[in-house]
Formats: sequence, C-alpha cells, structure tokens
Amino acid sequence: MNGRNPNGRYLVILAIIGVLVLTCIIRLFDLQVVQGSQYRSTAEKRLVQAYPVKAPRGEILDRYGEPFVRNRMGYSIQLQKISIENDAFNDEILDLCTMVLERGGELESSFPVFYDKVGEGFAFTFTDGKDALEQVKEARENDDGETAEKILNAQQKKLEDWKEKKKLTGYSSAREIAEYYRSRYRLSGKYSDWEASVIVSARYAMEESGFGVSNPYILAKDIGEETLQIIKENSEKYPGVAIEMEPIREYAHKNCASHILGRCDKIYAEEYQELKSKGYGMNDIIGKDGLEKVLEQYLRGKDGYKSVSMAKGGGQTEILESQAVKAGNYARLTLDCQLQLAAEKALKENISAAVGRNGAGGAIAMIPSTGEVLALASYPNYDPATFVEDYDELLASKAKPLINRVLDGLYSPGSTFKPLTAIAGLETGVISPNTYIQDQGKYTYFKDYQPTCLVYSQKRETHGYIEVAEALGVSCNYFFFEVGRLCGIETLNDYARRFGLGEVTGIELGESKGLVAGPEHREKLGLDWNPGDVIQAAIGQSDNQFTPAQLASYISTVLNRGRRYRLHLVGDVVDYDTGEVVMRNNPQVLSETSIQESTYQKVKQGMRQVVTNGTAKAAFETAEYQAAGKTGTAEVPDGRDNVLFVGFAPYENPEIVVAVVIEHGATSHFAAKTARQIMDAYMELKEERNISGVL
Repeated sequence: MNGRNPNGRYLVILAIIGVLVLTCIIRLFDLQVVQGSQYRSTAEKRLVQAYPVKAPRGEILDRYGEPFVRNRMGYSIQLQKISIENDAFNDEILDLCTMVLERGGELESSFPVFYDKVGEGFAFTFTDGKDALEQVKEARENDDGETAEKILNAQQKKLEDWKEKKKLTGYSSAREIAEYYRSRYRLSGKYSDWEASVIVSARYAMEESGFGVSNPYILAKDIGEETLQIIKENSEKYPGVAIEMEPIREYAHKNCASHILGRCDKIYAEEYQELKSKGYGMNDIIGKDGLEKVLEQYLRGKDGYKSVSMAKGGGQTEILESQAVKAGNYARLTLDCQLQLAAEKALKENISAAVGRNGAGGAIAMIPSTGEVLALASYPNYDPATFVEDYDELLASKAKPLINRVLDGLYSPGSTFKPLTAIAGLETGVISPNTYIQDQGKYTYFKDYQPTCLVYSQKRETHGYIEVAEALGVSCNYFFFEVGRLCGIETLNDYARRFGLGEVTGIELGESKGLVAGPEHREKLGLDWNPGDVIQAAIGQSDNQFTPAQLASYISTVLNRGRRYRLHLVGDVVDYDTGEVVMRNNPQVLSETSIQESTYQKVKQGMRQVVTNGTAKAAFETAEYQAAGKTGTAEVPDGRDNVLFVGFAPYENPEIVVAVVIEHGATSHFAAKTARQIMDAYMELKEERNISGVL
C-alpha cells in the first residue's frame, strides 16, 4: 500500500462528471429556452428548396410583326413538396380547388372520373362528361349518326386504354375506380363524394406529373384577381403554396392559320425520355405539331430557377439564389396575318355557298419570285387552344378538319394542268406558237377510246381551228388531247416534275409528294397503261394527283420562266434580348428549266383570256387590276366534281400567285371567286400600307 486513499480519486472523478453534466444542462437550457426562438428560426431557414422558373416561349409573328401566337403573364397556384400530414394536405387541396372552381377557374387533370352533381353519382369523363354528351347530341341533331357513333366509340376506347394502362380492367364502374383512388390517397371518411372526387383528381394529376421536392405542381393556371388576393392575404393558412407568374400561350386569332401554327402541350412520357438529355423537364410545354414543333429549338426559352429557404410550415423565408429566365427567340413568318384572315374568310364563304355543311377545301397565296407563302388556308380548321378537348369530335368529323388540304390534300388538277401541256408541246417543238389545230368535237385517233371536247358534248359545237393561247382561254380538250398524244407521257411527266408537280415544295411542314400519271404507277398497282390514258393525263385527269401548294409552285415556276423556288413559311428567327437574327430563310432555287420567251408569252396570254373571255370571266370582270388564271374541274368517284383555280396578278408584273381547291364544288366559279377575293385583299392591303412593290 502506498498510503493513498482510493475513495478520494472516485470523488474527484464524480465531481468532474457532475460539472460536465451541469454544463450540458446549462447549455441546453440556454439553447432551448433562452435562445430557443432564435435557433428555431435558424433551423427553419435551413430547409432549402430549389425549383425551376419557366421561361416564356418565343412568339410567332407575321411578316409585319403582327402576332399570330403571343404570351401574356398570368398567376398560377403552385404546390411545393413539404412535410405535412396527409389529412391536412387533402384539406388544403380541397380548399384551394373549391376556391378556384367557385370563381370560374379551371383545374388541370386527366383523371377520367368525376362526380356528377345532377345525377348524384360518379361518372366517366370520357363517356359521360358534359362535353362528350353535348358533342354527341349536336351530331345527332344534325342527323349525323355516323359521327355520333364515332365519337362514342373513340371515347369508350380511350377509357378502356386508360384502365389497361393503370391495371384497372377489373373495375367496371366509375364509383369502384373512385373508391380505389380514395383509398390510395388515404382520404378520410369526412369528405363527401364530390369533395373526394376533387381531391382525388388533383392528387392523381400530381402523381402523374412527378410531384416532388424539386418538381412543384401547378394546381391552377391563370387564376383570377380575387383568388390571388385571398391566397396572399391568408398565406399562413396554405403551407407549401406559392403564387407564381407564368407565361400563358395565346393564339391571337383563335382558329386562324391553325394548320400552320400547330399547338403546344405538356410533354408526354415517351417524349420526355427522348428529350431529357436536352434539359427538358417532366412538366415542360413543347411544340406538338405545326411550326410550334418545327421551330421548337428556337422558340423554347431557357428556364431560370429559385433556391429558397423554407419554413417548416411551408412558407418561403428568403430567396437564397436565383437565375433569371431567358425568353425564347421569336419567329417572323412570311405570312401576312391580314391576308391570311381574308383568305380563310373567302374560302369559308365560297365553300359554304358551293357545298354547304361538311364542305372542305384549301387556298394558298405566294410570292412567285421568292417562294414566300403569304397565306395558307385549309377549311375546316380548329382551335389550337381547345385541341385536346375537341380531339374526338375533330377526328370523327366527316369534313376531316385535321387534314391540311393545301399540303396534304391530293387532287386531280383538271384543266389547271393544261398550261403545263402547252409548255411541253411548245418547248419540244411538237407545236409552235403559230400552230393551229382543228377541233372536230370528237377525238377519233384511237379506235377504242374517243373522248369529246366539252363544248361538243354540251352543245354539239366545236372551237374550229385554234392556236395554243386561244385553246387555253376556252379550255379546249381536243387541242390538248392532240398535243398530249404528240408529246407522249414521258415528256409530259418530265416537264411536270421540272415545274414542281409530283415533287415536294420544300416547305417547312410535312407535305404529300403527289403523283404523276404514267406506266410506272399503273405497274405498281398491277394495272395496264393504255395509249388513251396519255390524252387524259394531258388535260389533268387520269392518275395525276397534286397538292394546291404544288399547283401554286408550278404556276410560279412558269412566271419565273422555269426557275423553281422552295416554298417557305418562316422568314427569320430573332433573339428576343439582343435582336440578333439567329436563323434566316433566303430564297432557295430548287431547279431551273429555261423556257423560250415565246412560250412564256403564249401561256401567259392564254391564262389572261381565261379571266377576260373564258370560264373565270364572271369572277374577275369587275376587278380593278389585270389578273390571269386557269380553272379546272376534276371528276371524283364519291360526289360532285372537285373544282380548282390557279392564277396570278398583276398580269404584267406578277406579285402574287393563288391556287384554290374546293372539294365537290361542282362549278369552278366558286374556286375562281375565292381567288379573286384573296387577290382583292392583297391589292387593298398594299394600298393601305402604301407599298408600291411586292407586299
């Protein structure tokens, strides 16, 4: 033993421990009681969230800066992912949704079940919704049972596809599906059926959009001022709710140019998989079709972001970091908005007069010397803003409003092809400008096929001896039967392609290539090509099928003496911030085929005679400018003839080429009248704007 007391050492150790414990207690008291409120605030501020701020999409303007598509800023209700009890979250959603609906707002959701207050029960949106029933009712009132059946079938299929995708094929009733999702989102029994349907619809949409900490959900867009003020004044009542300003896409003239402009919508899941590497998010808005899709890379802006500190209750305490958005570039089109509106009005009026309900057609106006499209109208059209809601009805409509008649409609050109036959004959020397052919009424060269000139079949008269310009003026079939036979189908087709018939125009949107008649096509069909078919092809019948855009391109190429330009709709794309042109479309020559001046003058003179003494005289006789053109009728198997017109003005120095087609229009007068109204509008706009040259 060394004499030391072991109990003394224990006492020292216990004393040290006691001091340490006391120090901890004092420190904890200081942190939690004395400075508790300060540290609580600091802790809350350290809940940081970052989320994107959407950039406005670039606008689409006409050649003079008038908007076709624009943006306006609107307020949206944004839900942020925070820690909140499920019941409280459902209450908050119901409160916000009710507030929006009571004030005339709309909620976005693709949930296919809703609560029908009138019927007091759950129903399927696709097959029982108000819009669906009204569409079917309207179709039936118009004695269009076929359309009504198509709409119902499409909606039923949509519902079955959704059930299969969600693995809910075993659920037959809307109530069963509503109860399934009510359980999935843990809704308490305190909610009525209507309240539950509102909450479930919102929760479903949030789930589908990938709602998360870095991906807030927009509950309602473009809310009213009253809703905005209520939420702002009661912010403590709505944890995790933020009011954000977002760009709202607007189509300035609703249906105007809808086939050209296209539309935007939320990115699909399959699109997201392809585009996420380019920085797209799950809820981004992208161009779906038309120029909105073609120009996506230019119109899309660069999103900014906010990094904010959040209180535990969900309110923002401060913005820690942010990056401003960069607006998308704006596009200036070659179109003239006012001329586009005039073309659509003229087309609709004349189709209604010629055909009535379910009529259809298309018209295009362009500058021949550059390939710039001034107007492109297809009737019927649609409203891009309500495309999704209207889709089933649009798809079922007999008039097929989703088809762009100018770019995708294929039509026999009828007599509008005759100027091409004249060019082929004159350029190959088959005929000369001074060649006269005697119209004998019945063309008897072939023993087994002897068609007649129209004037002979109607009045038993003939045109007598006639040269090429006169033959164009009176549209003499006999003359062009003979020229076509002498040229042969290979020559006719060669010149047709040189002038853009049966060839793509190069326009930015998708288009049909068309078809030139001949042995090759018949062989693909397993059919024979007969010698008599060539004379039918020479007057624009047989298997010839072209788009109105190709007809306009062909007439422009004639006026350019064989130089064919690519058609285009986009003039340039400009950086919104700097004004720098980031893309410009200059005139582009696709092909050149020189023609003799005598050929040019003869064909031009013949087209002038059409409007002074021929089939378009009635439409143009009061015009204050000189125009020229060619009418056409084409037999179709399912109704009255299609009617066409191609023409240009002014006669001496052509500035505008117009091509028109009216399906089942019976008489070419309506097509010619449409073209006249478009040309009138062009001249009037020039005068209003005090423009001396091309518009």
